[in-house]
Amino acid sequence: MSLRIWLTALAVYIMAIAGRTSFGIASPVALERFDISAAQLSLFTVIQLGVYAAAQVPVGLLLDRLGSRRILTIGALILAGGQAWLAFAGSYPSALGARIFIGLGDATAFIAVLRLIPQWFAPRHVPMFTQLTGILGQLGQVISSLPFAYALAKAGWTVAFTGLALGGAGLALLAALLIRDRTEESAQTTGMSEAFRHPGTWLGFWTHFLLGFPMNVFLLLWGVPMMIANGMTEASASALLIVGSIAGIGAGPALAVLIARHPLRRSWLVLGILALVVAAWGYLLFLPRPIAPIEFAGLLIVLAICGAGSAIGFDYARTSVPLSRLGSANGIVNQGGFIASLTSAYLIGLVLDWRAPSGNLGRDDFRVAMTVQLAVVAVGLIGFMRQRRRTRERMAREGTRVPPVREVIDRLRRERRETALRKEQDRKRRGPAGEAYEPRAPHSARDAGSPRS
Repeated sequence: MSLRIWLTALAVYIMAIAGRTSFGIASPVALERFDISAAQLSLFTVIQLGVYAAAQVPVGLLLDRLGSRRILTIGALILAGGQAWLAFAGSYPSALGARIFIGLGDATAFIAVLRLIPQWFAPRHVPMFTQLTGILGQLGQVISSLPFAYALAKAGWTVAFTGLALGGAGLALLAALLIRDRTEESAQTTGMSEAFRHPGTWLGFWTHFLLGFPMNVFLLLWGVPMMIANGMTEASASALLIVGSIAGIGAGPALAVLIARHPLRRSWLVLGILALVVAAWGYLLFLPRPIAPIEFAGLLIVLAICGAGSAIGFDYARTSVPLSRLGSANGIVNQGGFIASLTSAYLIGLVLDWRAPSGNLGRDDFRVAMTVQLAVVAVGLIGFMRQRRRTRERMAREGTRVPPVREVIDRLRRERRETALRKEQDRKRRGPAGEAYEPRAPHSARDAGSPRS
């Protein structure tokens, strides 16, 4: 039953991702259909991401009141309605209105699935299912890249988006029939004050802020143009992005295992991943020559690890607030990565416009512009370290002390010495063949005086 509920909720999330990414496939058709410029076209993405980020906290509040089943059902219906509207939209303003609805429906899916997982799975399995949700959710990109793209090419705009609308409506029905909330505690929720005040929620926010934006900025906007500026073709640059997808499939479960085994050391994972990202960008941005494709592939692997690590933010929320506030806490956490992504992408664009007003972007322009990410990292790191200290202080007041690393190392050494001593003592109690050795009782005075050989 647990897997059935999770898989149904996951299917809704996959459809939300398909709705989010489908417009990128349809953008060349949109230019002709609505007779708009490239700048007007970019507004579709900006509006949807803006609505998504702005809706996280209100959706979180409703999630705590109504539960995941209702929110996923309502969200899938809103998403389906937005796709149906877009299918028949005949003007640019009308299409923008449809995109607002699609962004709103998309905003309900991820945090609703995350709220279900702790209800139906043991705590030690929650990090793994959280990572799997993020990984498998990207199947939505496959839907938009293959069947949707085929329908768009063969049958046209209206049929393709109507297909997405019908898929969303069908999943709304499945969500209503198959998904269950294990507790009715959510119905008694009256506010988000507890989630808002808990430092663990904000530690999750800054974790998602730090580790959520590098992959988004590179994949969704500036990665392919930067690779082209370094001498790659558009086709090869786009194909290289699959390296990040493959790396994410391996990085997610590996990080989930570490989180489950070392829950008191999650901040070390965050800082270690952040150091890896900064080192990778530092190496590439200070190269005196064009960046090679193999080096971009290495960067994509690092960014995939970073993207998987952003899920640690939701694990902080899960272990900080009761289930009745988890929707609100997850909404706050999820805002972090999108705020950082929008801020970083916008600042990079400003620097590129300043460096190359004509739009003829070179590798040196990207070398300068991409350093803006370090400023975003600095802001996030200050917030993270402050909330890390506050969270540990609160944990100590509640009876959970996080021992310093030196104490942990000393304890591990003592345990290893004790284990080795027990093995040695056990070996001495055994005979030459490895079996337990028991001295034979003497049968005579002679036997008593001389041991048997």
